[in-house]
Amino acid sequence: MKYFLLIWFFPFNIFAQSPSLQTNFYISGFNSIVDIAHAYDERLFVVDGTQIKVIENNSILADPFLDLTGNADWIMAVAFHPNYQANGQLFVKYRTLDNTCRISRFLKSSDDKNQVDKSSENVLFSIVNNIGHQGGDLEFGKDGYLYTTIGDGAPGERFSLGDENNNAQNMSSLKGKLLRFNVDSENLIPIENPYQTPNDNIPDEIIAAGLRNPWKFSFDKLTGDLWIGDVGQDSYEEIDYLPFGNFENKNFGWSCYEGNMLHLTQNCPPNSVSLVSPIITYEGYNFNGNLPASVTGGYVYRGSKYPFLNGFYCYADYNSGKFWLLKNTNNVIINDFKGVLMEYPTTFGEDYAGELYVATFDKIYKITSCGNEQNLTITSNLTGRNYFSSLNLIESSAQILNGGEVFYSSSKMISLNPGFKVDNGAVFIAQIDSCN
Repeated sequence: MKYFLLIWFFPFNIFAQSPSLQTNFYISGFNSIVDIAHAYDERLFVVDGTQIKVIENNSILADPFLDLTGNADWIMAVAFHPNYQANGQLFVKYRTLDNTCRISRFLKSSDDKNQVDKSSENVLFSIVNNIGHQGGDLEFGKDGYLYTTIGDGAPGERFSLGDENNNAQNMSSLKGKLLRFNVDSENLIPIENPYQTPNDNIPDEIIAAGLRNPWKFSFDKLTGDLWIGDVGQDSYEEIDYLPFGNFENKNFGWSCYEGNMLHLTQNCPPNSVSLVSPIITYEGYNFNGNLPASVTGGYVYRGSKYPFLNGFYCYADYNSGKFWLLKNTNNVIINDFKGVLMEYPTTFGEDYAGELYVATFDKIYKITSCGNEQNLTITSNLTGRNYFSSLNLIESSAQILNGGEVFYSSSKMISLNPGFKVDNGAVFIAQIDSCN
């Protein structure tokens, strides 16, 4: 049960520090989860090996949405057309049994919303010999274009230098790149794609280079900004960030750089090419006590259930189970470690409402947030942006001054005592929530 007290409201960003973070078990019954998506309704679609399964009304449907067993080695990702509810188009990225990477358009069945018409497959794009790092995500951007990442194709052996074929900085290769498609155009190439000069030997699909193994990327549901989790070699894991409208002709630096560290100088681009530095890095194997590290890129939270999470990018490390909350406000970076929350997070997901999920190979968890304190007593006058969250009781006699933006969230009780006051021009929101 939720109760809200709202006194004047306008959109705002909270907070100077990050809120708490939990992963709560949601559902099991899978074997190899690598992607979670929605189709602009209440269902979740889960990529599980060579199948895509449907969660509806908190249950896994008996029949898969799409089964490519016998045709695919594995499915990497699924993305639904922004106008899916009208046109029924979905896009599936998978690797065939002969190691060809495909992106295919399918149509939903005309008879059953929970089935794909498998005979409708139309292969839009393919890369042969797609082995090694594949970087297999697939997402629609705010601009309506379909984006995908391709890994550098290297095997990634421990103690190797990596990118043995120098694919990431070779603009004639699709590997180690960010690609963009206009699936509503016959030739598939958006007019904004930067490398369309005839006979330049650069594939027209490319918009950015210098990626190693960008296993997961996402777009901010509100702003359209791009966030990429790029798995490192032995030294650093990195999160890359590009603001919406600034995606073209970018170079993320691999394998000239690993993170912010100069790596292979012979693989550096010309001096005329400016490199995009990671927004954040963390230590890999060499600087982590010889413990494995592998970043799993996540999402920016834009749901409504936990407003204090608004605007935070949640990501994790596959090997350690560590989670972080990251926020970029006018180039002021908050990157807070939130703890070891689960084993082997393989992928994050976002539902239609903007609530977040994270999965292991066999289970899905909900991302939630509650206070770390059992009881809070607030007496000081408040201005600016503030949040307070408690697992039990918030007791307040504070005055919220003009221009203040304050959020109280408690699992059990909020007590507003004599002296509590909200000025005109201030925002106050109180939420009581079980954090389920």
